[in-house]
Amino acid sequence: SASDPAMRTPMKSEAIVATHLVSPTRTRLRFVRPRRVTVGWPELYGAIVLAFVFVARFVPLARWIPTWGCKLRDFTGIPCLSCGMTRSFDWFAQGRFLDSLLINPLGFLLACSGVLLTLYFVAAPFRPPRPTLETTPHGAMVLRLCALGACVLNWVYLYVHGV
Repeated sequence: SASDPAMRTPMKSEAIVATHLVSPTRTRLRFVRPRRVTVGWPELYGAIVLAFVFVARFVPLARWIPTWGCKLRDFTGIPCLSCGMTRSFDWFAQGRFLDSLLINPLGFLLACSGVLLTLYFVAAPFRPPRPTLETTPHGAMVLRLCALGACVLNWVYLYVHGV
């Protein structure tokens, strides 16, 4: 019928089918150029992470806060998931990328993602293509398990290397 949104003639940049109603058959990554300038959660996340990197670099938190440090490691000798992340951010900001990676791999990846997403924030007026992940519920569960596995592997790495 003519009133059905999926059957009407699409405008120049409108999707032919309402994809949010159709479950994808597999997980896929697409790059879509927005119709207008947009700044969303990914760019905000990138700006926040980059701010953390520069605070770690230029603000001597350990001198100003007397209780600074990992309490879990102080009491048990076992590092927490974020042990060494401030040093990782600091070394990343200094350009010591290998040292940053070796002290806390997850901190290094977080700093890299912050830089990449901040570049999207800076380039927002030019409407760069935005990555869009379409996945099935099973694919989303696999991605969550991979993220959890990366956190566990990072913690094991920190424990073994005595960070």
